[in-house]
Formats: sequence, C-alpha cells, structure tokens
Amino acid sequence: MLAVVAHPDDEAFGLGAILDGFGRAGARVSVLCLTHGTAPKLGASGDLRALRTAELQLAAKALGVDSAVLLDHPDGGLGGVEMMTLAGDVLARLEASPADGLVVFDPSGVSGHPDHVAATAAALAAARRADLPVLGWTVPGTVAQHLNEEFGIGFTGHEPAEIDLVLRVDRHRQRMASLAYASQAVPTGILWRRLDLLGDHEHLRWLRRRHGTAVATDDAPSVLKVHHRTGDRFEIHVRDHVLSVDQPVGAGGEDTAPTPTELFVASLATCVAFYARRYLHRHQLDTTGLAVDASFRLATKPARVDRISLTIRLATDLPPARRDALLAVARKCTVHNSIVTPPDISVDLSDG
Repeated sequence: MLAVVAHPDDEAFGLGAILDGFGRAGARVSVLCLTHGTAPKLGASGDLRALRTAELQLAAKALGVDSAVLLDHPDGGLGGVEMMTLAGDVLARLEASPADGLVVFDPSGVSGHPDHVAATAAALAAARRADLPVLGWTVPGTVAQHLNEEFGIGFTGHEPAEIDLVLRVDRHRQRMASLAYASQAVPTGILWRRLDLLGDHEHLRWLRRRHGTAVATDDAPSVLKVHHRTGDRFEIHVRDHVLSVDQPVGAGGEDTAPTPTELFVASLATCVAFYARRYLHRHQLDTTGLAVDASFRLATKPARVDRISLTIRLATDLPPARRDALLAVARKCTVHNSIVTPPDISVDLSDG
C-alpha cells in the first residue's frame, strides 16, 4: 500500500491509524510525501527541511512504515504545480516500490487544505494510468460538524451511505507518530479532539477500483441522457425528470430554456443553497427567505466560465460564528468541490 500525502505529518495526523492497521494486517506500507513541509511552523526554527525530514522518519518508524520519501514541491503551493508532473512523481514511486493500491485523503482534502486536494488529484491521475484502486480517508459528517463548530474550521465529512469501509483501529502508534512532530506544536486541540470524536474507528471511501477484478468498476455512476429535439434545443432526462436547454434567439436558438452554461452555474448555486438549507435546518435556524444570487462571466481561448459570484441571502441575521460556519459548509458543496477538484472527463463517439 502506498500512501500519497502533501506534507510530513499528514501520514501521522490523518492516516496514522489506517497505515498502522494495514501494517498489522501484513501489508508493506510506504509513504510518498510531495513536499518537505518547509512553510514556517509554530515552535520551529533553523533548518526546517532537515527537521521535517527527521520528524517524518521518526513518525514512520513509530507507525511501522517500510519507507517514506519526501519530494521538494512547494509547501502551500502544490495547486500551482502541473498535475501531470505530480502524477509522474507518483508513478515513478510506484515503479521503484510497486504497490497493490493507494490510500489518500478524500478529494475534498478533509480539512480543505488546497495541498491535500492537489495531492489526492495527482494520486488519482497516477492510479488511472497504473490501473490501481484508491481508498480515500474521510470523517463522518457528524464529526466534521463538531470540529467546524468548535474550532471554526472547514472540515468536510460524509454521511454513512457515502462511506464504504469502517475500520476498527488502535490509536497508540498514531499518537506516538503524531508526537514526533515537535515543529507542529502537538498535541493540538483539533487533532486530539478529532481522535476523541472518532474513537477507535476510521472511515474510507472507494475513490477508484481496479478494472478486471471482483470489484471491477468504479462506484456505479449516475446516468443521464441528452436527446436532440429541434434546432439548438435538447432535452435532458434525469431519472423520471426532463429538463431542457436552448440558446438565445440572438445566438440562433429559440430561447425556450436556459443554456447549458446557465444550467452549469445554476447547479452550483442550487448546490450551495441545498447545503446552506441543511446547515440551517440542522441547527434549528430560520430558513425563511433563503435564496442564492448568482452571476457569472464568460471568457474565450478556451471558451469557459472564468468567474462566478454567489451570494447567500437570508431574511434574518445570523450570529457571527454561525455565519462563518454556514459559509464554510456552503463552500464545500459537491458541485463546488467538483470544480475545485476537476473530475476525470472522457468524451467518446458511438455510431449507430
């Protein structure tokens, strides 16, 4: 099993109990860390590169990890590195130390850190090339909610129906590995609180399954169909529902429905509204007048939407802490996550 992470400490703070569990079950576990984690840290001084390398080696020893390799991509800047470069690094590590599968942070990054998101995207891109399964570490939605409310952060969790594996774990080695990171000023309130909330269980989702085995396909995708009707008008069939798209008269259409681009922006605005409404309802807050205003700007070369502005509107004021938490939840809606972490898109042609 190869764990692909962004920073030294991710393998301990996040994946520690899971990696320990794999090792106890007889797997050979290795870690690929894409940065040296040299952004300034609390309580750290001197040669951070050497310090963080030493800390990772101590943590890996505590976890029983077979090997741990650090690369020199920028801490805090993984999102600015070409994705194929990062994926190539993962593939190179797989060639040097073959693995039967990868374990990563959930595509949301779990804590929302952009480096976590980029590391997982790179691992998934490499897994598609190598045809390897990928497990993503996540936390239950209730745990994310508790952490967000207590610490004002932006954890993203999943509901039980979205979680594929619940593992019973032993936290001892994870706690020892976490304490190896003196430059991170641990134990920290957030880390220790999360472990308390999770107890002796960790949660994983299948992000990719290997083809041609008993688990032959990725999780069954949602399917919709688009049918041409007349001119620039198309009908979209989603389960038992039918939507339409068209083009304005000035663009050659009949203006009988929104354009595909407008539906794209509308899907984001609606998803934000859905997450906001769920948050308000969960905390018994007034949903009266809930609305989301959306505007967008188009660009060319390539043709795309290059700016979207959303405003959540409520009829009543929220306390400051609730406002921040609501925005943190809304900014992690599924459609927004799918834009920030682009899906793998294929376009093929089928004749007849």
